[in-house]
Amino acid sequence: SSSTPAMAMQAQKMGCAWGRLFLLLSLLLQLPGSQAKCYFQAKAPCEYEGKQFSLGESWLSTNCLLCTCLHPVGVGCCETTQHPIDFPDWCEAHYDSQTCQISVVQKANPSLPCVKSVEHEWGSAGTPEPLVNKVLGA
Repeated sequence: SSSTPAMAMQAQKMGCAWGRLFLLLSLLLQLPGSQAKCYFQAKAPCEYEGKQFSLGESWLSTNCLLCTCLHPVGVGCCETTQHPIDFPDWCEAHYDSQTCQISVVQKANPSLPCVKSVEHEWGSAGTPEPLVNKVLGA
């Protein structure tokens, strides 16, 4: 029948669209150089604060998530902040929700940044020393 080639072409276009969609999703979930957590909300509407978004468009939420419309499948969101994991116990991480930034500051004086100095050991106490310049088994 003459409708079979048209249906095959339609199916091929749909497959291509789904392929692009899943490629976009995989790229979203693998942000380069980051250990950010990502979330996927199936069937979530591509809408934020009353604004509609199209496939591939992104927005920054008030809780610092970078979200991308993956219509009609849903919405993918990833954290935008890098969480520090190795700093001295005399320092702490402070989160600024206005700028979506995390800074490491001194506990004794949070207005001062945490910096390496002679009197303060930098790094975790449990961090093993590198094997450079060591003779194994000696």
